[in-house]
Amino acid sequence: MRRITLVSAAVIAATLSLSACAAQPPTVGATPSPAAKAALLDTQAKSIIDDTFTVLAAADGSQDPSLLDARFAGDAVAVRAAEYAVAKAVADAPASDLPSKVQGVYVSNADTWPRVLAAVSEPPADDLTPVVYLWVQDSIQVPYTLRAWAHMIPGATLPAMAGSVDGASQLPLGETGVDPSPRAALENYVEFLRQGADSKLAADFAPDSYSKQLFTARTALAEAAASAGGAYVDTIQPDLANTYVLSTADGGALVFAPLQVSSSFSVSGATLKVSDRDAPLVLGSIVDKATYSYRDLVVLSVPAPGPNSIPSVAAAEHHLVSVKPE
Repeated sequence: MRRITLVSAAVIAATLSLSACAAQPPTVGATPSPAAKAALLDTQAKSIIDDTFTVLAAADGSQDPSLLDARFAGDAVAVRAAEYAVAKAVADAPASDLPSKVQGVYVSNADTWPRVLAAVSEPPADDLTPVVYLWVQDSIQVPYTLRAWAHMIPGATLPAMAGSVDGASQLPLGETGVDPSPRAALENYVEFLRQGADSKLAADFAPDSYSKQLFTARTALAEAAASAGGAYVDTIQPDLANTYVLSTADGGALVFAPLQVSSSFSVSGATLKVSDRDAPLVLGSIVDKATYSYRDLVVLSVPAPGPNSIPSVAAAEHHLVSVKPE
């Protein structure tokens, strides 16, 4: 029986993401301090951020994801737990560096729930871009929890948020004040990712390293599967229920969109071997099919209506969380 060693899409295209030296460094628009009419005062926002990183430091110290529960939820827990599992088993694969120092804080002015808080970090290292963080408070009874993070795209711009006094408006996905609407921009971008680099939709978005990463991995894995007489397929689904939109100072919108990505590699009559780096995430016994599951975050910047303005990806990251025999 043939034996085929697999590596994840994230490993295949790792050199295409995060590196600030591959293009001009990203820039962050000046952001006014939250004030009285925003959902949070600046001191409250700072307290949430500081407490989050205190919790993270404790969890990182013991590589115990259960310690994240006070300030983390959803995909953020799944992603960090996967990073801990790999870090424990692979000597040169530490959990990602999440800087606690931030250069911009974006507060919503919502008077209902859920409410969001976003921030962008200082660069974690000379060769890495800043990290965009997203917190959500589901109701007044529960604290803000970190839901996701992603590095900025090299060369990208994160716009200043609206409202020097009132904070940024939380917009519905169907907001018609921007064109395309946040929902249309997201759905079109996801369809572009599904169709590939030759899609007609490519012209509707500024080039970005995240899509290039996915397309490079898809090509490499599809070719590997075909050469072994097998098959490769991936699926990409937006998580609309957990997608949030904030207005920007120029009348545009910033869309924080979790994506669920699944990549399946199968070769009948063969035995697939998962790479040592991905092995700690295997759930079950891999034989002739392996499905890699990712929980990604894409931050889309939709500009205010105007000539020659198209949406762009401000931040994005491909997070492997599990490998299953299905």
